[in-house]
Amino acid sequence: MHNTEILTSAHDLVRHFQSINPQENLYVGIEVEKSGIYRHTLDCVQYDGEGGYMDVMQKLVDELGWKIESRNEDAIYELSRGETSITTEVDGRPELTGSPQKSLHDLARELRLHDNELIEIGNVFNIAWLPLGLHPLASNDDIRMLPKRRYEIFMEHDSSAWMHTWLKRMNGIHSNLSYTDEENLIVKTQTAFRVLPIVAAMFASSPFDFGKPSGYINTRRYLTKKDPPVPTALPSTILDEDFSLMKWIEHYVGLQVLLIKESDGADIRPENLTFSQWISEGYEGRFPSVFDFDQHVKTIWSDLRLRPSYIENRVADSNPYPLAMSHAALMKGLLMSSQSWNMVKKMTKGWTYEEILDLDIRASKEGLSATMRNRPLLSYAQELIIIANESLHSFSNTDASDNNESIFLAPLKEQILIKEKSPSEELLELWEGPWNKDARRILEWCEEAQG
Repeated sequence: MHNTEILTSAHDLVRHFQSINPQENLYVGIEVEKSGIYRHTLDCVQYDGEGGYMDVMQKLVDELGWKIESRNEDAIYELSRGETSITTEVDGRPELTGSPQKSLHDLARELRLHDNELIEIGNVFNIAWLPLGLHPLASNDDIRMLPKRRYEIFMEHDSSAWMHTWLKRMNGIHSNLSYTDEENLIVKTQTAFRVLPIVAAMFASSPFDFGKPSGYINTRRYLTKKDPPVPTALPSTILDEDFSLMKWIEHYVGLQVLLIKESDGADIRPENLTFSQWISEGYEGRFPSVFDFDQHVKTIWSDLRLRPSYIENRVADSNPYPLAMSHAALMKGLLMSSQSWNMVKKMTKGWTYEEILDLDIRASKEGLSATMRNRPLLSYAQELIIIANESLHSFSNTDASDNNESIFLAPLKEQILIKEKSPSEELLELWEGPWNKDARRILEWCEEAQG
């Protein structure tokens, strides 16, 4: 089914997703968000004005071969180079969307190049980058939004502090993993859900808010799950033996449509319209397509999202390059191997949907010391690394030095197996100790961690 073909029922979507991926097309992609800050003042970088995100985007075009894909008058919204793109978030900060790669070595090279380019261009304007789950210094009022209708629609739907914080100050790592058929999709989704709170705790990097400890190990997770005004939950049947693509799609089509993208690219806001109603009744004479369904899914801020040919894993806080690659490696090791699926299922045997969500909330406060069935989360995290490591060793992808893909787990092994603490827990120890509660040291840590 072509992306522009009109949908007549949810069954059309099921058939579409069942037909997307050939068996041999298994890949991993990555998306990374980070906020900019001026070194000399610690002020937030804004989009416009001298030395803002707009100037960074223009430099990438002028000096490094990026092409403008989307703009509005002078404002640049999206760049591309090959299959890689850089989009702008709500405040204009750049987000890399990497190209799909079969090898983590290729993915790492792409991400490393992007990081190096941002650092070099940032240096021109004295901008440093904060690859942390939550902007640690700014308030929502410190950050201006781009004048895009899409973001105005979100704020019309809900203008609470939650929405402002989510859009302006939260940064994550998204690892995208392809699937081959419906059965493959479901087992990967269930595996990712089972380990969700463990992965979130391992990569927690958001212990600060407004320049001081927030009281949470993972502030981003806590705020995300605290009374969200938009859909963030996954289907409660996700772990059921008969969970299916149809059930996941039925979950999506039953949710409210926040915006509709017109043929000219403009975004409009419908009133009181579910996607199911749009399919059956239309909206202002228009009926939805596969493209419209994907746009709908992109407004549902859940930890796992069903995308064309891949699963989007949005659990982890943003982190510096080494740990960002560790996230992609961990998820590949856990989701691309049937041996890993079985080991994860055995490790989490008997865990219910409600218990996993409860553990996620507790871990946002307690970190890796949170317990599940009288066992600390740290122990589960260490076991997951071992499982993923074995799987990555079994894959045939090596670099010129004959290193297999498990090399990208090395930073995570140091963090979890040796230090036995998440980045957040390490940052809090530094804050209370040698940093003497100096907020500028957060910036210095970020720069050092990025190399």
